[in-house]
Amino acid sequence: MKTEIFKFQWLMILVAGLFITSCTDTSDFADDASIEALAEEVVTRTVDENALGRGNCYELIFPVTVNFPDASTATVESLEALKEAIKTWRKENPRVRTRPSLAFPFSVINAAGEVILVENTTQQRELRAACGKPGHGNGPGKNKSCFKINFPFSVTLPNSTVITLNAKEDRKVLHDAIKAYKEANPGNRVKPTLVFPISVTMEDGTIATVNDSEALKALKESCK
Repeated sequence: MKTEIFKFQWLMILVAGLFITSCTDTSDFADDASIEALAEEVVTRTVDENALGRGNCYELIFPVTVNFPDASTATVESLEALKEAIKTWRKENPRVRTRPSLAFPFSVINAAGEVILVENTTQQRELRAACGKPGHGNGPGKNKSCFKINFPFSVTLPNSTVITLNAKEDRKVLHDAIKAYKEANPGNRVKPTLVFPISVTMEDGTIATVNDSEALKALKESCK
């Protein structure tokens, strides 16, 4: 009788071990479809929260940094690169539920050529509210940039100071300059502006020269 009980106990332990192993294997694995879905969801949320890209009000000044829940970061130079970075991270972190997000500060430009520094969630909500447009849904332009501004380019502050960015590493110089100006002039609502002409890379890879704010507005209007 004791032998039979002993065998039964070992059988139950074996079954429990197989069950636990099965659950662990499942929870530690994310299939391609779920990885793709998460990456698409995060990029869509990023686009909608900030009114970015085709059919919306603003374009990101790349590169931008994405924060991951495990405190790691990645620097990306396009929305497509953002999606790929999220997919790579998700494959290595299938069990984490918290979503990645853009790191503050980041800068955007509007159709008038104004440069807007976004330093926190409050400013992010104000940015979205100022656009006043709905997101661009599920159409062919979903989650696509209209264009990416190319280096070098310059930005004029309202006090006539000109900041030139020669490479992506200079973005912090721009952020710091705009932040310092805003702190020194809290009541001034005038925004920094791009110095034209600028060179941009379109979503299809072509390079275009934009000579003034009217041309920039026309370019944004054409990206729908």
